[in-house]
Amino acid sequence: MKNFCYLILLVAIIGCQNEEGFKIDNEYEQDYQEFKKRIHEEHIYYLSISDMFELDSASPNTFGSSPENKFQLKDSTAPARLGSIIFENDSLIFHSSPNVEVKLENDSVIDTYNLISLDYRGHSINMYHENYSWYVNSLENVKLLRIMDSRNPEISKFPGFQTYDLNPEFIFEAKLTYYDSPKVIEVPVTQGNTREAEFIGSIEFEYKGQTHSLDFMEGNFIMFGDKTALTETYGAGRYLEFTTNDNKTAVLDFNHAYNPPCSYSGFTTCSYPPEENWLELEVKAGEKEALLNKS
Repeated sequence: MKNFCYLILLVAIIGCQNEEGFKIDNEYEQDYQEFKKRIHEEHIYYLSISDMFELDSASPNTFGSSPENKFQLKDSTAPARLGSIIFENDSLIFHSSPNVEVKLENDSVIDTYNLISLDYRGHSINMYHENYSWYVNSLENVKLLRIMDSRNPEISKFPGFQTYDLNPEFIFEAKLTYYDSPKVIEVPVTQGNTREAEFIGSIEFEYKGQTHSLDFMEGNFIMFGDKTALTETYGAGRYLEFTTNDNKTAVLDFNHAYNPPCSYSGFTTCSYPPEENWLELEVKAGEKEALLNKS
């Protein structure tokens, strides 16, 4: 009986560890829960986007709930006019409406602000009024105004996101190769368009005797697809970041794969994996297809 119990325990231990020694233990699960919390918060953020408008350089871009605005918000309870955005030479100037208090992240109140300062994503600074916030996203020759509403009904409808059970089989010690100069590849983007993306290296791993490789971008960022797409996972592919051990090896953990923003909101813009990054295998790890309750 003792030998039988020991055998069961041994099988349980081996079942949570792969051939490369990666295992799912308490510390791993705690870290993973932190990852899930961050991803959940990002999903809620995407679901809070209630409106998106393409700015017009030739006229004032007024926005609010009133139909007299150039851009009318869906929420009829919003202020009649939150403000306007005007192109002035090389600047993009926001003007708040009278009696509408607009704040920045540091809580300072502003009447006029230059939105042309962009971060690495092409996003301007966020502005806030009560449960609303907004920013401008620059995409090549297009500037988009995105409106967020922390009370957007889509948030309360969200049933949470689903993932595969944690699987040590999809944690790999991977080999890194950095390119002498970035490889430029045309990648699919939202609405059937393409854009040029720079990939700085490749990451190679072995699974069931087969070698697979993926191109990665700055920030150890990977866009990939696999044979679970359309049946169990998001059809356009998933995202993943990896951690480096040194300049030659990395830990590639597909349990941390997550869906692009476009799987949750039509008001986002996404890049998708190039053809080279579609794997000829089923990656049964990470986030599954988005669960969205539209009732």
